[in-house]
Amino acid sequence: MALDLTLAPLYRINGQELPSLPGLLALTPPPGAARVRSQDRLVAYLLLTGNAVFSASEYMQLAQDAGNAFYQTSGSLTNALRAATEYVNKTLLDRNMSTSGRGQYTNGWLTLAALRDSQCTVSISGPMHVYWFGQDEARHIHEPGTSGKGLGIGQSTNVYYAQVSLNAGDRMLLAGRIPSAWESTLEDSHPSSVDAMRRRLSTLTRDDLNSVLIQATDGAGGLHLLKGIPEIKEEKQEEAPPPPSLISKLPHRQEAESTPVQVDSIPEEPAPVPEETENQTAHYLQPSAYAIPPQKEESFAQEQTQSNPLAGLPRTHGTAPREFPASIPRVQSKPQIDVSAAGTPNEEAAPEMEETAEENIAEPQKVEEPAVPREPSVRTRQTAKVLASGIQATRRMSETFGQKLRNFLPRLLPNAEAADSSVPSTTLMGFMAVLIPLIVVTIMFVVYWRYGRSEQYDTYLRQAEQSKAQAVTLTNPVEQRVAWENVLLNVDKAETHRETSEAITLRREAEQNLDQLLGITRLQFNAAFSSKPNIDVSRMAASETELFLLNADNGEALRAFSATGGRGLQLDTTFNCRPGVYGNYTVGALVDILALPGLNAINATMLGIDANGNLLYCAPGMVAQAIPLPTPDTNWGRVTGFTLDNGNLYVLDAPARAVWVYNGKDGTFVDRPYFFFGKQTPTQDVIDFIISGDELYMLHGDGHLSICSYTTVESSTSQCQDPLPLVNPFSAYQDIDLFGTAHFTQMFFAALPDQSILLLDADTQGVMRFSPRSLELQNQFRPATGASGSIPSGPAGAMAVSPNHVLYLAVDGQIYFATNMP
Repeated sequence: MALDLTLAPLYRINGQELPSLPGLLALTPPPGAARVRSQDRLVAYLLLTGNAVFSASEYMQLAQDAGNAFYQTSGSLTNALRAATEYVNKTLLDRNMSTSGRGQYTNGWLTLAALRDSQCTVSISGPMHVYWFGQDEARHIHEPGTSGKGLGIGQSTNVYYAQVSLNAGDRMLLAGRIPSAWESTLEDSHPSSVDAMRRRLSTLTRDDLNSVLIQATDGAGGLHLLKGIPEIKEEKQEEAPPPPSLISKLPHRQEAESTPVQVDSIPEEPAPVPEETENQTAHYLQPSAYAIPPQKEESFAQEQTQSNPLAGLPRTHGTAPREFPASIPRVQSKPQIDVSAAGTPNEEAAPEMEETAEENIAEPQKVEEPAVPREPSVRTRQTAKVLASGIQATRRMSETFGQKLRNFLPRLLPNAEAADSSVPSTTLMGFMAVLIPLIVVTIMFVVYWRYGRSEQYDTYLRQAEQSKAQAVTLTNPVEQRVAWENVLLNVDKAETHRETSEAITLRREAEQNLDQLLGITRLQFNAAFSSKPNIDVSRMAASETELFLLNADNGEALRAFSATGGRGLQLDTTFNCRPGVYGNYTVGALVDILALPGLNAINATMLGIDANGNLLYCAPGMVAQAIPLPTPDTNWGRVTGFTLDNGNLYVLDAPARAVWVYNGKDGTFVDRPYFFFGKQTPTQDVIDFIISGDELYMLHGDGHLSICSYTTVESSTSQCQDPLPLVNPFSAYQDIDLFGTAHFTQMFFAALPDQSILLLDADTQGVMRFSPRSLELQNQFRPATGASGSIPSGPAGAMAVSPNHVLYLAVDGQIYFATNMP
């Protein structure tokens, strides 16, 4: 975190400059944050519009919870930004659904800026503006078609992602609305400091302001907040502020944190907010209430008749003029808001509220008459008419069906007279009361299943096509990746309602483009065994004709060979290679296995080793033979693995931080070993290793690699490099720590002549291939998606590669293989 961020709010309501901007939140990684979020700083800028009642504490909690959702989400940076955005959308949507019956709603606009080192990733929901001012260029980010109309108005969450490089001296401007007077200034903005730029913007217009300036400077990752806007002096003051006596007489004066407030009724404009308290820090901005609560007008009638202290204040475009400063509770009658069938506020209410406010300013001494309910809107009348027609039709159907049923039931009895006396009308009507609702519910369910699900499918598919169109036009690999991920996300949602060939084609196209951006090669895997053997496999070794499996539960080695007809594999039930007593030696549970070359003195095809250094030679049709390795000078700690290279055997004793080398003679190892390392020795967390000549590569428990080189001139000069950096050349991963999120468990060399290093990422069932010298990522092998060639979900327990380029993976008790591995 080499950059300090200075946040300077520009916040003005009805000519009053307020020091703190509600909804502005700056956070550093808290304790307990996800590991991949430990280097991310977050700036959240939340803007609420609408007419719902919101308290300052609720407003503050919403912004804070969004930040918590960001820091608790692992995975890519865009996933964390989307999680925070979806949390705000769900919270506002649930609130809007609960208050829709009272005509109240809230629409949220949200901009999140996540800074990691010098890379700033921005997510925008709602028609907000982001300006970036670099040293030699500027950029305006505003995509209302993709970012949507805001949060809390629907189930889907529209997010637009962008990325900029932030260096010392760069500035950013986040704003809900841009005054027209700013446009020419923002196109060519080069002030000497953030304070100068803030002063310049504030003096260009007398309109209401709601925005924040951010400046990056060299530092240690601090966050600093500037309060207040530089004072603007006016040449003429038409009206004096209200006298102190008027303020002292105002009732219900409370702190902002506990006062319920009402958001402005015009959804396109940010609502005014009174001043905050001073209980703030440089890292956290406590939002104040978003507007002033309505109160009874009679308590202010006498003061209003004497003077109108705010008559000279400028009006905010699109909002009703106020009768008092923003810090004083105002007189306002509660507006009547229509709500449509879906719970969306009727926009016709806004002009009527504005007209009412105009009349109050013109005649303050007039006592309001009780509000007369206005005529319902056209949409409301149509909805009511449809509901009334439906109710009448249901009643007619019920009466007709009931009459016919009463006429029909007596005919089932021996005579009509008995029927009249045995079928009471109350029983029949009770039966009808149960039957009719069941019929109506069934019809409604069928209609929703046929038309409602289809409409939701069309909505998600349309959003996926829009994201595809955006991805095709983008050139930045990170933005392309995000756009194609949004395509897959919307296709997933669409397929929960319907599965069509159109959605399948769109999914296939998105996956192919993502794989190309991320360097992923898909392989077609098949199950090796016709019935799952249900073996917990910890290691595998493969030759051209055989596959050996190490059972982690009992330390026994198993052999599989090609099944009859060449389709898959079958287990060799006669193969005996398990722990036990062999002659004078006792072999414990095997910890590792190797496939031996065809020519060796014992004619074995597989070699195993236990934790005490006892070798077990096994082959089909023969009794296993045990031969202990000569004990090293320091004795054994615990053998954890071994490997062969050029006929020599390398044994890993991880607890003792040692690798012992045995010179081989026709597959046997009878000479005393020598110590591979010199003055530098590895740590005790090595879980796997491979050898190539004099270079030893080690995989550690936390997923990082190290390398040690052996010299025959003087063993003490052997050098180690720990950690060994991995290189990712794919720029689409710029905001993702691919290697930090991977779970590497095993490593191998690829089949000859390719000497690439293969690392198994157990969680993704992926195999990453690296060049041996530079350790630059070449590509990734992953199972194909879809019904054909895929592998069931779950971590991969083991991996093996045969000399004829067959890749084996052990997943959930089954072995899967892919041929013709590139």
